[in-house]
This record gives sequence, structure tokens and C-alpha cells, in this order.
Amino acid sequence: MKTEATQQFIFHINYLCKNNLEIKSLYMKRNLLFFFIISFSTLLSAQELLTKSTFDNIEYVEDIEWSSDDIYCAGFSFKTAINDGNSSDAYLVNYDTTLKPKWSLKISDKHSNKINSIIRYKDKIYALVTQGKISPQTEDVFISLFTINLEGVIENKINIGRAFSSPSNIVINGSNLIFGYKVPDGITYSADSKSEIINYNLATKKLVRHKSSQYQATPKKILAEKSDIFLFGNYIHPNQPNIMAYRNGKYSEISLKSSKTEYFLDSYINKNIVTVVCAFPGVYGDMKKYLKFYYINLNNNTINSKSIPYEKLGWSDQHFDTYSTGSSSWLIIENHQTKALQYVLIDNTGKISKTLNFDRDNGNGSWERYIIKEGMLLNANSSGIKIYKID
Repeated sequence: MKTEATQQFIFHINYLCKNNLEIKSLYMKRNLLFFFIISFSTLLSAQELLTKSTFDNIEYVEDIEWSSDDIYCAGFSFKTAINDGNSSDAYLVNYDTTLKPKWSLKISDKHSNKINSIIRYKDKIYALVTQGKISPQTEDVFISLFTINLEGVIENKINIGRAFSSPSNIVINGSNLIFGYKVPDGITYSADSKSEIINYNLATKKLVRHKSSQYQATPKKILAEKSDIFLFGNYIHPNQPNIMAYRNGKYSEISLKSSKTEYFLDSYINKNIVTVVCAFPGVYGDMKKYLKFYYINLNNNTINSKSIPYEKLGWSDQHFDTYSTGSSSWLIIENHQTKALQYVLIDNTGKISKTLNFDRDNGNGSWERYIIKEGMLLNANSSGIKIYKID
């Protein structure tokens, strides 16, 4: 489908070519330009906003889950009874596929309450909740695993330990529930910390821990496949381990040997290759922005990498909220030419196979939680929760 901008561009090309004899070569190339533009336009898939709902209580969305006919949204609000600017109440809302709320769960028994990660498994919802006391100088919080039934009632709470910042996502691997979080030595923001992988068996109720040997970046994503577990932090720092790995009963730490501090975006396993997707968004004095792929071969433990400059991708900027398909990554980027925000689906070679416009009337591209599957886009942010139909 030709966009209005494309039609206007073609009109002007036609006008120039027909009214200026000195640019006959441009006229001869018109059909080639037309073909290129139409081919490019088809990559930008159409989408339709089907339904949306604003939040009654949630100010910041932490996680979303879509399971069959149920949608779950977890978040928190600083608008509390204490109202000191640091206290927060946590909320979990269950919607149907028209975004009509079914029930809402509020957790507010501590000074600070945040539901960070959720997952639906069979007839239970599992949630990682951080609770405690937060001040401008300290963060005295603990992380717990909540078990919630499908009516929104808390059935169980397992205290994991003292925590700092947000934990990773949750994955289910067989009968094991797995996640990672940061363990601080104290409650000040300058306290040393390490990361820890938690492996909780849902059948036996046994909990196994694996702690890093030194500081690692705040856990962002956990991957688990068969007996392999990998924990990735939100940064790839030079000269230190970047990944916690537990393989075949043995624990190890992997350094990607980056030359700069890069932002972790996504990771997935495919055919014994762990792909790690990162970005260098530029810093003062070095604005050579790039997207980077690391490839870890699990058969021989070799690591290769590939960098693609933003300019080659046609980007001017890139945001850090992602959605993984398991073999490719959905990213939010800013188009260099139009300055429009877009969702792009990019594979592990850097090839973009699909592009969607980002709805700036319902978000700004920061702190976005989204799921793209089966021709649908679910997006949640501070403005509310929306469902789009996509081509």
C-alpha cells in the first residue's frame, strides 16, 4: 500500500522528470525509484488499534503476560496512604481480551511494594515482589515469590532474601521456576552486590541458589533450555564476567570481552548458539552508535561478534525495551530520516523482516512493555494498556 508521503514523492519526481530536459537520466530511473519505494513501503506493516483501557491505579508498568484469553498487567504507584514520595503500592490486574478488568490485586502491607515479574503457569500466577523500606539514601527491601490463583487470591509467599533493584524475568523449565536477582551486602546504594540465580522446584518445593563470584550488572534476563541456565545483566561491562551460566551441573561465568560498556537488549538460544543482542547508544565524546550481536557456541565455547552502525540500519536512536520471539528480537527504534518511532523485528544477522509504526498518541517509547504474536500487539505503559491488530 502506498502511503501519502510516497504518493507525494512520486508526484514530484514525475513533475521534475517531465519538465526538465536536463534530467532525462532521472526520468529514466523513475521506475526503479518507484519500485524501491513501494518495496520499502510494504515492509511497514499496517496496524489498527482495537481496544484500550486506562489504569485506575498503576502509574508504572513492570510486566505483562498474555495467556490464552487472559491478560495480566503488573505495576506500581507512588500514590499511597503514606505519600512520602518513596512508598509504593503494587497492583496486578487481570483483563479479558477486550481489556475489560476481571479482578485487581493490591499489595500494600509494606512501605514499598512492587510486583516486578509475573508468569502464568497452568492454574497459577507466579509473581516476584520486592517489599521493604526505601529512602533517598537506602533501599532496605526483600524479594519474595508469590503464588496467586486465577481469582486473584494470594495462596503462598516464599521469602527469597534481601534484594536490590529489580529482578529478571521468570522462566519455567520443566517443573522448575527460575529467575535471577541482585543480592546487596548492605542497604545503601553504594553497597557491594552480587547476582544470584534461583532455581525453585514447583513439585518438591526445593530451592537451589547459585551466586556470582563478583559484581555483575543488575539481572535483566534469564534463559533456560534443558539443563542449561544463563543469566544476563542490563549492561555488558568490559574486563569482567557478563553472564552467569549453569550447564550440565557445573557453574561458570562468561565474559564477552567487550571494549565498551554496552546495553543488553535480548538473548536467545538456537541450534546450540546463544545470541546476545546489545547496543552502544553513544556517550559524550563517542557518538558512533551501533547494534551488536555476540554468538556463543555451546559446543566449543567460542565467542564471535558482529557490529552494525545505526546509520547502516537507518536509525538515529534506539530504546531498550524489547520482546523476544526466541529466534529474533522486536526493538523500538527512531527512524533516522523521518524521526518516527518504530517497532522492528530483527534476526541474529541484523536483517529486519518487519516494521510497525509506534503509536505516539499512546506512549513515548520509554518504559514500554509489549508482546507481539499471532498478528496482535499488546502494549502497556503509563498511559494505559492497548491491543492492536497488525498485518
